[in-house]
Amino acid sequence: MALFQKIDKPTSGRRFVISDIHGCSKTFRKMVEDTLQITKSDHLYLLGDYIDKGPDSSGVLDYIMALQTDGFQVFGIRGNHEENMMQAWQEYDTRMFRFFVAKLNKSPDLLTEDAQIKPQYLAFMKELPYYIALEDYYLVHAGFDFSKNEPFKNYQAMLHIRGPKGVPPDRGMIQNKTIVHGHEVTYLEDIVEHINERHPVIPLDNGCVYTKKHKRLDVTRTGKLCALNLDTFGLIAIDSIDPPAKRR
Repeated sequence: MALFQKIDKPTSGRRFVISDIHGCSKTFRKMVEDTLQITKSDHLYLLGDYIDKGPDSSGVLDYIMALQTDGFQVFGIRGNHEENMMQAWQEYDTRMFRFFVAKLNKSPDLLTEDAQIKPQYLAFMKELPYYIALEDYYLVHAGFDFSKNEPFKNYQAMLHIRGPKGVPPDRGMIQNKTIVHGHEVTYLEDIVEHINERHPVIPLDNGCVYTKKHKRLDVTRTGKLCALNLDTFGLIAIDSIDPPAKRR
């Protein structure tokens, strides 16, 4: 596994990034096929957390892998949910692992009958890098912790950091690039504000999976899957068409 991936611009296509699909396979497919109408000349970047919470984690992974097999240029990074599943698989006994995946994270479809991660999904997750470096963007799941030494080697922060995402005092550390991240559910008006202000750090997770009651979130302001056009800085947001996540 490469810890990060450096990718050049496509010669003729567009560039889009999508965050935190969380098992919403129908919404994801609608975004890719109907809204963005992705072609094989385009680049599609995915910011992790493909699995858990939503109704069809395996459907999301199957669709990503099918797009890649069919020649679409789809590039993914790992989120904390992919990382946590692989760690739990290594550390938990069979009974606890089944409970963690099937009951807590609502993804029994990722497991075999004997509570192992299905081989195709394990292979896919193992190969996911922690971030993608483009000539004008850094794409990461949660963000970078610039308060610590060597933020581009702090892989746990890339998966888990929360709270305000700052930029380093010296913008040269990021070569004047824009950072795009997911992980932390952000209300749509705040996403739009960051984009309109050309903020150096752009959140993109509107909690596609949260369309019903939630103990912390205002679900009238969540429930959209967001994509950012990296060439025009335009936001595309569509309502979830998947069944809602169960209340947590």
